[in-house]
Amino acid sequence: MTAKLADTQLWQHNLISLIRSGLFLRAETRLSHGLSTVVGVYSDETVSAPLAKYADPRRAEDAANIVNRLASVTPLVEAN
Repeated sequence: MTAKLADTQLWQHNLISLIRSGLFLRAETRLSHGLSTVVGVYSDETVSAPLAKYADPRRAEDAANIVNRLASVTPLVEAN
């Protein structure tokens, strides 16, 4: 369980950095080595390394949808 928690925290940390960069456009799912991955797409249409990997494609789609909803919210001034 500890490894899974650490993986989740790392995924969240990478996601926050990606969104705060100001270059983040959206999250998408891709297929890599038989796993569904969530990647970030930058404004120049390049993609990040996989942020998360799932065996179940539905979980990857759910994660991408949540990321896109989070990225659409304007950050609070206090967050700086």
